[in-house]
Amino acid sequence: MVDEIPGIDALVRRFPRAEITIKADGSPVTELDLLLSAHVEQIIERHFPTYTFYSEEKFSEWQFPLVALDPLDGTREYIEGRDEWSISIGVFPTADFSGEGWVYNPKTKECFTEAKEQVFHQKASYCGEVSGNEWKNGLFTNKTTAQFTLRPVGSIAYKLGRLSAGKCDYVVSLRPKNIWDIAGGTLLCHAAGLKFYSQGKEVTSVKQLYEPPLIWCHEELFSKLSEVYP
Repeated sequence: MVDEIPGIDALVRRFPRAEITIKADGSPVTELDLLLSAHVEQIIERHFPTYTFYSEEKFSEWQFPLVALDPLDGTREYIEGRDEWSISIGVFPTADFSGEGWVYNPKTKECFTEAKEQVFHQKASYCGEVSGNEWKNGLFTNKTTAQFTLRPVGSIAYKLGRLSAGKCDYVVSLRPKNIWDIAGGTLLCHAAGLKFYSQGKEVTSVKQLYEPPLIWCHEELFSKLSEVYP
């Protein structure tokens, strides 16, 4: 059972800004990413000794049972001093997309550990959240309608945590996502009665990468959303 990960807030306080390096894929990584990954791995090993540890910063093995970790989802937000980043953990006993999710934002102190079943209600309009970078790059130009509005918010894990708590109606990404990006938040969304779709199909199994369009929403919204984000 993932309830809390002690020591995270102390690490974050030590590194309000951290040294940045660039990984082989061109993405930034900071000292805090690496320290959080090592710190959480030690705790996960105590609680889930038989599970494979699969982190954005350590991903050599792929077998189940598995714990997928993104130690700092939203590195660009962290670097820019914005509070829209989070730590995400997904615990998968098997390759079925079911298990336990945990998403924590150390800056806002929002901790998404449990999700209540959400009852779907018909509304005149629904508000979705999307990547700030995807928004800036014009991926959602002409993708807002009277029924489906959008707002840019930081990390995908943070957005999915918010969705599981009923703070928005859907989340969309038009870029591929690794399992560590979306594991914790998607499991929380499942607990809330929401579904995850990749390339027009519901996701039911765990794999390393998911291709867009990626949509998280109530089943009742999917057919209309898939017309807006085909």
